[in-house]
Amino acid sequence: MRRQHPAAALALCAVLQSACSPTPPPAGPSSTAPPPSAAPAASAAPASAPGSAVASAAPAPASNVQVLEEVAGVTAASYEPRGFDKLTASQRAVAYHLAQAALAGDPLFTMQTSRYGWPATQLVMQLLAQKSKLDPALRGKLVTFRKMLFLHHGIHDARSGQKLVPPFSRQELEAAAKALKIAIPNDLLAGLFDPKVAPVVTNKTPGKGKDPLVESAANHYEGVSSKDLEKFKEKYELNGRIVKKAGRLVEEIYRAGGDGAQPGVGAAELGRVVKHLEDARALAPAAQQGALRHLIRYLKTGQPDEFTDHDIAWLKQVFPVDYILGFIETYTDVRARKGGFEGLVFIPDPDRDPPLQAVARNAQYFEQKLPWEAKWKRDVFQAPAAAAVIALAATGDGGPFTFSGVNLPNAQALREKYGSKNFVVLSAMDTRVALTFDKTVDEFAPAEVRAEIHRCGNAMMLAAVSFHEVTGHGSGKVNPDLKGDPAELLAPYYAALEEGRASRVADWLAGDAKTVELGMLPDAGCARVFPAYTAMMQLTMLKSVPQGDVAEEDHLRAELIAFGWVKDKGAVAAETRDGKTFFVVKDPDAWRRASGELLAELHRIKATGDREALKALVEKYGTRINPAWRDEVLARLKALSLPPNIATIPPMIKPILDADGRVVDATAEQTTSLDAYIAALEKSWADAD
Repeated sequence: MRRQHPAAALALCAVLQSACSPTPPPAGPSSTAPPPSAAPAASAAPASAPGSAVASAAPAPASNVQVLEEVAGVTAASYEPRGFDKLTASQRAVAYHLAQAALAGDPLFTMQTSRYGWPATQLVMQLLAQKSKLDPALRGKLVTFRKMLFLHHGIHDARSGQKLVPPFSRQELEAAAKALKIAIPNDLLAGLFDPKVAPVVTNKTPGKGKDPLVESAANHYEGVSSKDLEKFKEKYELNGRIVKKAGRLVEEIYRAGGDGAQPGVGAAELGRVVKHLEDARALAPAAQQGALRHLIRYLKTGQPDEFTDHDIAWLKQVFPVDYILGFIETYTDVRARKGGFEGLVFIPDPDRDPPLQAVARNAQYFEQKLPWEAKWKRDVFQAPAAAAVIALAATGDGGPFTFSGVNLPNAQALREKYGSKNFVVLSAMDTRVALTFDKTVDEFAPAEVRAEIHRCGNAMMLAAVSFHEVTGHGSGKVNPDLKGDPAELLAPYYAALEEGRASRVADWLAGDAKTVELGMLPDAGCARVFPAYTAMMQLTMLKSVPQGDVAEEDHLRAELIAFGWVKDKGAVAAETRDGKTFFVVKDPDAWRRASGELLAELHRIKATGDREALKALVEKYGTRINPAWRDEVLARLKALSLPPNIATIPPMIKPILDADGRVVDATAEQTTSLDAYIAALEKSWADAD
């Protein structure tokens, strides 16, 4: 599971050339200095207390964040590829090929978000290919919409799931297409302009008598209802879609074809992914070659066993150039079965990795300190692999709204037996911090804790995400007689439970003395202000539902449950001061006790498969927001001129070829133009074809 922790997500939360082509992708200028509009980095966390067993995390480096542009409420910002020059030539070549694989699969997630997302993208690309023939006013609107389609992977907002409004009218689009002799299907026009058609990607609360599967726009099912699937057992849970043909349910498999398998859904895109992975495997270290071999066979054949074998090999260590690639997270499926395609490539940040490694080494200690019953604590513990990283590529479901942290694999049985791998994505966190953190604290933190949150902010963010991933998702056991994976038994509420459970682990462990001893937090003062910091971020998180009052996104649901529970226990209160709302923690110890009680209950629900108890929690606290608070938050953010949403744009990677045209090295440069990034992305698809 991945975590867009409220603490990082709202602090306020090169790839672009085919390996087969000798022509390098467009590259920005060598200077990566931020423009005058770029905000300064947040205050660095203080040094660890004397006598700490491990030095605390190094302060975040000076900000080289560059604001590229604002697109329909989204600020696109790039960051420096720190550490790329420290890799060997061979490692840089591997990074290039892995990044190319990630980019090659990017269209797949757009196909998955709705049946209209990829056709809309292709239509706009067709129109802009003849942009000289377009009316200048419409041309500008189409350019904006192309950027919206890229940022959100389709026609729905990537954060709220609600349908985007095109910046042009249906009449304008039809007239331009007619003039250029481009046909637009009527169903695509309805998908783009009719608010009643596919209004939300994932609709978990469609209303009485309505089917969440039918009411969701996500393209995992076609002509299928929830009732149809009651007794249907699919073989390809993550990498398939289910359609009804002639009254019969059929699984369509995402696969490239080869090794005895016929091509399936997304065969062209996955064929390009496989080609780049094969190039990477030829240069990778031996341990990584084994994992890549299974991944390649999985993407060719679609066989789930190959992906399981990949995960087992991949989990053993963090590689010098690591990756996440495949059909991974199930957030867009109301059944929590179908995985969205994502591709990410990482390199470690050596300056801020040590505290994270210390948490991983002490995972067994932290497991025993968690507040649920001993029978659900793991006594045989595989130390998790973990790294604090910079993203060189972030595509599909992994970008450009790149998460702050991730723990994989998601399968409970694999995690218990083989351990987990965890990434804290500093490039995404640092970018958001640089653009939003200081002003957010000044506006939304109660005055009495403001200075401490400023002082401890960087360390608390790293601690929150690190504990969430390493000791949160990776923790605990379930009853041995549980009839299935909790993700299936507790759907469609499981993701909200699991994200909430992992975040409450972070809340609980932030108050443990060993957290300061290991240097994850600088001192006890930072541990004591951690509850106020979390409460502040829960308030600002309300902005993620800009309209209406229905909460569908699972991370938001998790935080609504946490706030509602702790508020009912009297440990946090909503106070109005000088006309502004603040979430105020009066007693940090009482807040931690209440949060611990919720954590114990969440794990009990997971361990026993108590779906009714989870449903009751979600319905009581997690399905609705307070629109008055939300409107106030949005107004206060607007007054601060803070970006409401930030998309992090990875570097541009350029290959270095030998005389025979083989990639032997690569360079990476900070992206300086969103237009150039998208153009290079599209060119990489065309070159591969």
